Amino acid sequence: MRTALSILLRPKYIFLSSLVAVAVTVFAAWLPNLHLVSSAAGSDSLTLLQKITLLSSLIGSLQTNFTMISRSLILITAVLAGVQISLLTYHMRQKIRVQKSLGMSFAGILSGLLGVGCASCGSVILTSLVGIGSTTAIIAFLPLKGQEFGLLGVGLLVFANVFLIKKISQPVICKI
Repeated sequence: MRTALSILLRPKYIFLSSLVAVAVTVFAAWLPNLHLVSSAAGSDSLTLLQKITLLSSLIGSLQTNFTMISRSLILITAVLAGVQISLLTYHMRQKIRVQKSLGMSFAGILSGLLGVGCASCGSVILTSLVGIGSTTAIIAFLPLKGQEFGLLGVGLLVFANVFLIKKISQPVICKI
């Protein structure tokens, strides 16, 4: 734990963690309105200021379109993703082999975002993958109505962070 704190309290890793956390949070807020985001970003009829205003106002959908549990899971996933990317960046600078940790952190981030959706329409990504009817049936069957994906993502990210911290803390040993 001390190793992780000594890494994460460095200004460049604080900045990187924060940047990733904000990016994941903004992506999660924009996800239910991805068509609007892409239309606005590619629009020739909107000025740059109007595009920025519209896109930044969509971040407010976190407060209105998501339940408290969803918002909490999104923020926890975003923070853990930021920590994971910072630790991974540090580790990649120190060592070359990180395949297991990289795969696990990607799976955690993807699973965490799989459950992103508003209270009325459910999981945006899951709906895109399996269709509205199937998604409705799957989510209705689940006890937490789709929040399980977010919890799974948080669990995977916590495990990936712990795994990576252990890898960083291990001294370099030749295994020949």
